[in-house]
Amino acid sequence: MNLTNLKLGVFVVLVSMTHLSAQQGVLDSTSQRIFSEIQQQARQSNPKKMRQFFNDHRMAIRYDALLFDTTMNYLLALERPDLVNEVLQDNPFLMSQHNELALYYYYLGVAQMLDDRGWPNYKLAERSLRKSLIEIRRSQTPDYGFFSDVHNAHGYLSITARGHSSSRDKGKRPVCIVRHEFIYMAIDHFREALMYNPENDYAQRNLDTLYNKLEAVGLPIPPEKLNTIASFSGGLQIAFDSLNLDSLHNISRLPVLDYNLLPKDYQLILQQLSAYDEIVLCLDLSGSMDDPVGWGPETSKFRVAQQLSLFLALNLRREAFLGAISVGQDCDVSSMVLDYSIASVSREAFAMKLDAISPYGNTPLNQRLQRTATMFSSRENKKMVFLLSDGMDTCNDLVDLCGTAASLAAKGIDLSVFSFIYESLDPASRSAYAIYECLVRPSEGKIYKITEDGGVEDEIDYQPVSNNTLVLPPLDSSGLWSNNPILYQFEIDGVVPPVREILKLK
Repeated sequence: MNLTNLKLGVFVVLVSMTHLSAQQGVLDSTSQRIFSEIQQQARQSNPKKMRQFFNDHRMAIRYDALLFDTTMNYLLALERPDLVNEVLQDNPFLMSQHNELALYYYYLGVAQMLDDRGWPNYKLAERSLRKSLIEIRRSQTPDYGFFSDVHNAHGYLSITARGHSSSRDKGKRPVCIVRHEFIYMAIDHFREALMYNPENDYAQRNLDTLYNKLEAVGLPIPPEKLNTIASFSGGLQIAFDSLNLDSLHNISRLPVLDYNLLPKDYQLILQQLSAYDEIVLCLDLSGSMDDPVGWGPETSKFRVAQQLSLFLALNLRREAFLGAISVGQDCDVSSMVLDYSIASVSREAFAMKLDAISPYGNTPLNQRLQRTATMFSSRENKKMVFLLSDGMDTCNDLVDLCGTAASLAAKGIDLSVFSFIYESLDPASRSAYAIYECLVRPSEGKIYKITEDGGVEDEIDYQPVSNNTLVLPPLDSSGLWSNNPILYQFEIDGVVPPVREILKLK
């Protein structure tokens, strides 16, 4: 395979990774007109004129990521990386547009792979993908399918870009030499890709390849990095036999429930939670919870969540121990209205406190979920965090939520969500549902979706989409430096999968 074919294969692989095209977005009339003109400009094959056209329409492109994505996809499908390189000389996006900047750096990485300098430029592409990941982490509406794809691409480049080129014998094709340190680096990225989208088959294949290589030479597989809440203790030391259970579980003075405010089919939730011995209610008290629900303009989301929490306190079996933590107010751990570890408060006291509070402030969701790890006993029994919320973290910890959920699951703590977000295709809802899926997946928890008529469903339709087909080349150690079995090699020609198998352009 010559360099031209290598570059052609690379751009087809990476074009197939575009995430907005997978969402089947449709350009509006103005953007469609601009895109038609871009198609005309491309037929003229003048890179500088194309760049000038982009500059003339900078404001339209800046506020329409779908137009940008569609254009990049189209130009690459035309096998015109020169046009892509030219228009990417100028960044059309504002620094605050994190999703758009992530797309820009992604396509910049594609262009750098297609640069005339060839193979050495992969290292620049790796840096661009790293910047793309940084921007996704800053976004309040990250696309988890795209996040997974970029991690997979970054892991791929951790191997293929860092390998040292070598041609030991004349007449032989050049190869890249891969050290095990690069393999460990790539493993972290492939694991991240699978955490954000477990259905990313290409990331799984890449991870399996590296596991097999490590095992073949007797090197250990690195442990999962579930250290997000590693500094927290393994559980409270509670002497259950010394507790006054009658007092702890007394419900004679609970506030009167308003059953009209409970969501329909609330028995679904009670049925699941009744299987647990210890339950920490994680109640969203942020300002948005004061907004009305769809079926009752005079009824806020908080009032529904409040009444549902009271219902659980009233109806959970006596053998179950309750705790509670609030998510709201400030982005710290000192402003919690509710902070009750398991068996530290009676159901009566919890209910009276809950009946007297109101929502306001931010949503430090990740921080409070991390804290729940310290709120359970050290007993080996069934534990659950039950989150009642209408949104996502607003304290800059959004993309860390998946790691926190995985850490809780590793400690034997399940997580389920009662969501006030109505399912739709807008970016915020897609992002929220993808994150909820990421939260409950490690422990196989449930997402209870509130419907616009007050009903409850325990399934959602949205799944993150991954289109990344970058697969690691075969890594061979048999013919290379026999005295150092922890080095691997692959032919540079082998870094691109066959074009016919990856061509997925629209």
